[in-house]
Amino acid sequence: MPTVGHALAFIDELDHADMVGLNPEFAHETMSGLSFHHAVAQTMWHDKLFHIDLNAQRAGKFDQDYRFGSEGVRDAFYLVKLLEDSGWGGMRHFDAHAYRTESVDGVWEFAAGCMRTYLILREKAERFRQDADIQEAMRVAGVVDLDIPTVPKGGIAELREMDHDTDALAERAYGLERLDQLVNELLLGVR
Repeated sequence: MPTVGHALAFIDELDHADMVGLNPEFAHETMSGLSFHHAVAQTMWHDKLFHIDLNAQRAGKFDQDYRFGSEGVRDAFYLVKLLEDSGWGGMRHFDAHAYRTESVDGVWEFAAGCMRTYLILREKAERFRQDADIQEAMRVAGVVDLDIPTVPKGGIAELREMDHDTDALAERAYGLERLDQLVNELLLGVR
């Protein structure tokens, strides 16, 4: 299956879909230019996250399986934050490979580095939750409103009939640039 979305659609068609889950891999979703933490969130929403493979990958390259967090540290952060905030209790597996030029000792350092990076990002996720400026920026951005269903009870027909004040909607400031900068500062260690 090329993506998590394809796999979820396939599982939904099985006779015993309750028996089947996913083991998404950071590199596989990233190779296709997709957001891995969004794919994992979708998998969790369907209650199909049975296992997870953590590594790093450059978009557009083929299955590099780099040390977790060595590429796309922001994506790795959001993934760790998702797993920790959700309380997901499953195994975190590092499906990654040390450079071919590494010694045996270097391979063990590589494995320890994967685990250390996860723990560092887990600590950053905790700081994210405790940072008053970040929490205020999240409030301004309307993050709490994401829990509100976007389809009215009357479905798409009611949505089409609703009167939308597009000028008022366009004027609302979400402060996403400030939130983005605060996350950068957190990840760069100045918050």
